Amino acid sequence: MKKFLILILICFVQTIFSQHKEPAIKSDPDYVVNGNEETTRVDSKPEFRGGSEALYNDFIKNNYRMPIVKNLKGKVYVSFIVEIDGTLSNIKVLRDIGYGTGEEAIRVLKLSPRWIPAKRDNKYVRWNYSFPITVNGIEPDQAREFYERTNNNTVSLVIEEENQVYNTAGLEVKPEFPGGQQALELFLKENYKNPQKDLKGRVYVTFIIEKDGSLSDIKILRDFGYGTGAEAIRVLKKSPKWIPGKQNDKIVRVLYSMPIIVN
Repeated sequence: MKKFLILILICFVQTIFSQHKEPAIKSDPDYVVNGNEETTRVDSKPEFRGGSEALYNDFIKNNYRMPIVKNLKGKVYVSFIVEIDGTLSNIKVLRDIGYGTGEEAIRVLKLSPRWIPAKRDNKYVRWNYSFPITVNGIEPDQAREFYERTNNNTVSLVIEEENQVYNTAGLEVKPEFPGGQQALELFLKENYKNPQKDLKGRVYVTFIIEKDGSLSDIKILRDFGYGTGAEAIRVLKKSPKWIPGKQNDKIVRVLYSMPIIVN
């Protein structure tokens, strides 16, 4: 009798489990496919437009600003969700190597153009994606070369739609400090306070000139210590609004680099 009852119980459990079916994706629009799942479960993975070569050799290489730290080498591991419209969300740094390398990875990925989303059962699905970014620190004596390269590149599109950011080279109308170059030099001369007497040198800076002429994302490429970089940032934050750049007869955001002479 006991064996008979056990047999009935086993049959009951098997019947319950045989009736269970995995819910369809359409019933859960927020479902996220994990990148570690079997590839057979999706028709196609998400892809950067142009493929991995375009992702690494064009987008990352042209937009990730390597830190000016001698002999710094390593990888920054990031993860994010590729949404069904191709945008990136929930961008996270899994591991970085310090010196702002993780923050820079997040900044760049926020500029990413839309990806080709993943497909499952012939429908777009959200996908949890992760990959490494290789970082090689810029030697201090290479900072000037970086500055010159930034200002002599071809026009570099780093994000689509209304928030495109361009380099100054090839731009139809370059941004300008109100009053021109002489007015800019006068502004810096009157406002930059040399942190220490008899200091001489150059501080290399980059920033974005927004559509309204304001400055954002001010960064130091190279200074020579004694607070010279911090002082450059302080002064640029006081800058009046610039005359913004134009491309295709439209006002655009522009990545601008320049040296500040400390004397």
